[in-house]
Amino acid sequence: MVFRLLAALLLTLAPLPVLAQNAGQQPLTVEVLRTSEGSLNANIALIMGREKAVLVDAPFTMADAHRVVGMVLDSGRELETVFITHDHPDHFFAMEVLTEAFPGVRIVAHPTVVADIWRSLPLKVLRWSPMLGPNGPRMPSAPTALDGNTIMLEGHELRILGPMQGDHVHATALYAPDIDALFAGDLLYNGMYMWFGEHGREEIAAWGEAVADLTALDAEIVVAGHSRPDLPNDASSLIFSRDYIAFWLGAMEQAENSTELRAMVEQRFPDAIDALGDFILGNSSRISMGEEPRWEE
Repeated sequence: MVFRLLAALLLTLAPLPVLAQNAGQQPLTVEVLRTSEGSLNANIALIMGREKAVLVDAPFTMADAHRVVGMVLDSGRELETVFITHDHPDHFFAMEVLTEAFPGVRIVAHPTVVADIWRSLPLKVLRWSPMLGPNGPRMPSAPTALDGNTIMLEGHELRILGPMQGDHVHATALYAPDIDALFAGDLLYNGMYMWFGEHGREEIAAWGEAVADLTALDAEIVVAGHSRPDLPNDASSLIFSRDYIAFWLGAMEQAENSTELRAMVEQRFPDAIDALGDFILGNSSRISMGEEPRWEE
């Protein structure tokens, strides 16, 4: 898997010297908004050129989506594109706020992600609308399928990686080689319990392989899908995700039940946070120990 990922990246490196010679090309910059616990502490990244910008993911709640609108307006850039990394609602549910604020914006995703969202959208609305109330979307929808594996921003390539196993079976990421930045979506967490609610051992192990593939990129800027708000956007999320997955797989073998598994994880990662009470660790522990069925998303 590492070879395939690196080979794909090498094949696309050829045009970069030409791009680098383009006169007046503005280096990209990045701003990250940490959403509230109500949006499960998801990170929303704004990638900015001289005049235009690309957003990675849209928040769960309407309130956090309005905060993202504020970030974009404060940047002074025209929002061209929103890239949705996967079909979990905390990464796309309130995107209608963005289309209302920026009528010309394209909201896009890998075709597999788009199909996942349309398939599961009725279930998501039934599951989450009672909790969200007026803070949830009025017109939930799905992004448009991309025709290709790149997004261009003022001459800079943003490369789509995946789909691969993350906290969802079809997770994607965005890589900006010109600034050595990885926008990992829910392939990476940092300082926050990881979601294993749709996983068995095989899927958790496959997620670990995906983390190894991303580590091989050796990116300088790394934006995790979820993180403790005080942590930086760097390679520490790769280390945390790698160590957490490895520990969880071992703890699954030792624990007798979800209570024991949870206690082991809390002891090993005492500074990690949850969201919506004990939503992530509680559900993940019970599902990993076979006490509850996997979530169908």
